[in-house]
Amino acid sequence: MGRHTEYTAELGREICETIATNGSGLATLCKANPHWPHRDTIYTWLRTQKDFADLYTQAKREQVTALVDDILEISDDSSRDVLIKQDKDGNDYEVFNAEFAARSRLRVDTRKWLAAKLVPRLYGENMLARELADEMEDFKKELENQKLRNKDNGKAHSSKTKENTQE
Repeated sequence: MGRHTEYTAELGREICETIATNGSGLATLCKANPHWPHRDTIYTWLRTQKDFADLYTQAKREQVTALVDDILEISDDSSRDVLIKQDKDGNDYEVFNAEFAARSRLRVDTRKWLAAKLVPRLYGENMLARELADEMEDFKKELENQKLRNKDNGKAHSSKTKENTQE
């Protein structure tokens, strides 16, 4: 039996709900769900089915939550940080598992990259730069307001000075 190729709203919702709650990629999810179409068909649906495209876009944004959860889980997992080896006399000793650490770093970095692409406003590389720019803009507005207040105070002060000299 072949895979589905005809779009249905029910299948579209199922696909998007799964994507939204799972950090896996589309190819992996299609393999795990044999009643789904091939990912190429899903890409076609994204171009031809506006409702599905809208649901999919929202699902990808929500998927960031699953990616962040994965990042925390991977970062907190120290279960394989140390390997037990034996020396030539048969004595056990511990060795740092650099391969596991490197793989964990790759997994975290990949998820961070995806999160930055899916929701750049929250997780993008330029978040700090945007925050600094926002703070600078607020600072500039405050300076302008202060200048206006000083200017207004100067006018009021010069009016009072003129009144005092005329008496």
